[in-house]
Amino acid sequence: MEWEKDTEKLFGRITEQMPQGFRPSVEPLIIKAAEKRCLDRNGAYINDADVITGIFDIIPEAFKPIMVEDLKSLDIDVERYIELKEIKDRLKVSWEKLERGFHPGNIHFAMYITDVCNQKCIHCAADDQIARPELSTKQWCQIIENVETGLRNQGRHACFVWFGGEPTLRKDIGEIMKFCKEKDYIHALITNGVSFTEDFAKMCKENNISHIFVSFDSADPKKNDEIRGFSNSLDYAKKAIDLCLKYGIFVCSSITIMKHNVNELEELKTLSEKWGSQPYFRCVVKQNRAAEFWGEIGLNTEEYKKMYDFKYKHAIETIKQGKAGTLPAYEIYDMVPFMEQPNNDKELAAIEWGVGCLACRTMMGIGIDGTIYPAGYPTTLTLGNALVDSFEDILNSQLYKDIRDRKKIKGKCASCHHLEFCGGGCRVTAEYITGDFFGSFPFCWHENDHDHGIVDNQKEQIELLEE
Repeated sequence: MEWEKDTEKLFGRITEQMPQGFRPSVEPLIIKAAEKRCLDRNGAYINDADVITGIFDIIPEAFKPIMVEDLKSLDIDVERYIELKEIKDRLKVSWEKLERGFHPGNIHFAMYITDVCNQKCIHCAADDQIARPELSTKQWCQIIENVETGLRNQGRHACFVWFGGEPTLRKDIGEIMKFCKEKDYIHALITNGVSFTEDFAKMCKENNISHIFVSFDSADPKKNDEIRGFSNSLDYAKKAIDLCLKYGIFVCSSITIMKHNVNELEELKTLSEKWGSQPYFRCVVKQNRAAEFWGEIGLNTEEYKKMYDFKYKHAIETIKQGKAGTLPAYEIYDMVPFMEQPNNDKELAAIEWGVGCLACRTMMGIGIDGTIYPAGYPTTLTLGNALVDSFEDILNSQLYKDIRDRKKIKGKCASCHHLEFCGGGCRVTAEYITGDFFGSFPFCWHENDHDHGIVDNQKEQIELLEE
C-alpha cells in the first residue's frame, strides 16, 4: 500500500523518537495498523490520520501518555487525532455483518458480458446497436483470474458485477458464477427483473452471489414503463426483489436519476425500502442512448445539486443511526462532489469512505471484448485488455495511478479545494462532453472563491454527528 510523501516523513520522525532497540518490532505493527485504517476508509494512500490513529490502536494503555507527549514534541495536534479516532470508533460497524462485496479495499467491476437486453431504456449508456460477439466462458474465467490475482497481490479483492445488456440472458452465466463460487471469488449481478425467475434466483444463491441490484427508475408504473420501454416493468422489478429476499440474497435498488425522476427522490427511496431493498442512486451518464435523449433526460446544474444534497442528507442520517459501515455501497459512493457542507476536513474520516469519483478506486469496468475501463462505464480512455495484459501491471501503471490519485485533472477542478473529495465529478461525463477524461466536470455549481476553516469544520461536523 502506498503512502503520502509527507506521511512517510512523519512516520520517520515518530519512529526516531522511539528507543532504537524497539523500532524493528514496533515499526511493522504501526504500518499494519495504518494500512488497516486506510483500507477501512477505502483510501488510496496512507495519510497522517491513518498513522496516528493506528498508533493509538496498538499502543498499550500504560504507554499512551508517553506517546502523547512524544507526538506533541513534534508539533502534532494529538488531542485532535484522539478525538477523531473516538468518532470513527463510535460510528464504526463490523464489515463482517455486510456482504463481502462491500468490504473496504474491494474494487467493483462492471462486467459487460453481453449486449443483449429485453428492455430499451432511454437512459441506457450501452451502445444501441446489433449485439457484438461475446467472449467465451473460458475467456471470462481467464479475465476473472487475471484481475483477482493482481488485486490479491496488493491485499485487495474484486467484486465482479455481471452487467450488460441484461446478464440473465447470457446462457452460460451459471457456469461463470460457478467458477467464482469454486474459487471463492466475490460476484454480484444487476438485472431489470424480467428474466429473473425463481430458478435463476435459486442458482444465484447456490453459487454464493454476494448481492443483486434490481433496476427501476420511477415509483409510477406508467412512467417506469415509458423510461424503460417495456410494459409492467415495475412489477418485474418487484418480483425480482421478492425472489432475492425469499432466498436470502442481499438486494439493492439501482435507480438512475434523470430529469424525469429527479423530483421523485424521496418517493423512490421510500418505495425501495418498503420492498426490502437498499436504494442506490446514481446520476444519468451522457453516453450512447442517453446522449440521444439528453435534451429530454439530462440533468442541469441545479438538478445535480438537488440529487447530491439529497444523498448527503440521508448519509448523515445513516451515520447518526450507527450504520456508517453500510455507506460505501449505498450513500457516499458518488455523494460528495461539490458539497459545501462542513465535513470537508480530510482528516475527519467519519464519512470518508469511497467519496466522489470512483474511477480506479472502487469501481472499474471490463468491456465485452475484455477492454479495461477506469470507470464503471465504457470510456475512450482505456487501460489495456484483461485477456492479454497483466492486471497487476495495470495496477502499477502510471496511467492507473494518475486516475486513482486525481493528479491530472484540468481546468477549474484542478485548483479546487474539494478535488480530493469529489475527484472532479464524473470522469465519464467529463470525457464525453469535453473530449478529455481529465477535463473539468461541466455541471459543478461550486465556486472557488473561499477556503474552508478546518477548526470550524471539525467543530460543526462533530456537533452534527452528535445531535
